[in-house]
Amino acid sequence: MRYLWIVAGMVGLSGMAAAQDAATDRSVFTEFENCEDRDPGDLAPYLQVCEGPDGREIWLPYSEHSGAMAIGPNGIETQLDERPEIGGLDMLIGPVIDWRYADGAPTPYAAIVRYRGMTPNYDADAAEFTGGAVTNSNVLVVIALREQGPVSACHVGYVDAMQVPNANERAHALAAELAPDFHCGADRIRYVGDGKPGAD
Repeated sequence: MRYLWIVAGMVGLSGMAAAQDAATDRSVFTEFENCEDRDPGDLAPYLQVCEGPDGREIWLPYSEHSGAMAIGPNGIETQLDERPEIGGLDMLIGPVIDWRYADGAPTPYAAIVRYRGMTPNYDADAAEFTGGAVTNSNVLVVIALREQGPVSACHVGYVDAMQVPNANERAHALAAELAPDFHCGADRIRYVGDGKPGAD
């Protein structure tokens, strides 16, 4: 997987133009809802499939400490190979998805979802978990949506919400700039932050 790293604050003229376009777009927020358990096959120990806008299926295979997300119907396994590098023992996705619509468009062109890396608080002397958790990573994943083609969605950008001010607005601008013309599987995923996120 290829990445293009840019330092927070150095958006450039193209980023400013994208922010102006993003201002005319609208968001529709959904949570993981109307979900059903399905046979995960070889994907993971467990699998839930939830309903998104226009009947889109959101695939959520997961294990005890990790998870992934794909948007159907095409290229599910390919999509599940895409994920930001997250530090922490447990990886949590969502549960809110920000669907981005161009002004007047009936279907979304992009989605934004939060990936968190968490480590439960642990008392080594007592050898027990004490409740709560430390957030190690907090990344907004910007996803391009495709009506046709081998994949229905692919990652186009990552915004480090622990480092970047106004991370939601940055993610909106990134979606407007990259998602419409992004070549899934060929173009580089852009990362907005001060550096590569830590990974265990």
